[in-house]
Amino acid sequence: MHSLNSKGPILAFFCNWAPYRCYMDLCKSGHSFPYPIYPVKVMCTGRIDPAMVLFAFERGAEGVLIMGCKDKECRYGPGPGQAKKMAGSVHGLIHILGLEPERFSTLQYSFDEQNRLFEEMESFAKKIYKLKKSPLGV
Repeated sequence: MHSLNSKGPILAFFCNWAPYRCYMDLCKSGHSFPYPIYPVKVMCTGRIDPAMVLFAFERGAEGVLIMGCKDKECRYGPGPGQAKKMAGSVHGLIHILGLEPERFSTLQYSFDEQNRLFEEMESFAKKIYKLKKSPLGV
């Protein structure tokens, strides 16, 4: 599957709107990611439950990124606020599982921030692969 010391992938949840558009624009322009990043498109990051994030870690993800729209740009209104609440819950549980807090991150984007998205995904991946293998991996 990949050859980074047999580490698992990074799971990236993308809001269907601005962040996913940035990601698709990057893919269409020929950008490639040097790390195994598995994209998951959701209608709104406000719909992500902490259990989904924890399940990703349980199934072998080395890191989980949540990429949503900026507060004033959400098509569903409270989505970014809901995502922040969810992130707080995950951060409260992640240490109990023996995972480093760096393995989870939430970010917000506008539709024209492809370069920022690429840089932050790459930075996140580099941090993840400097850590030891996740103790939860399958």
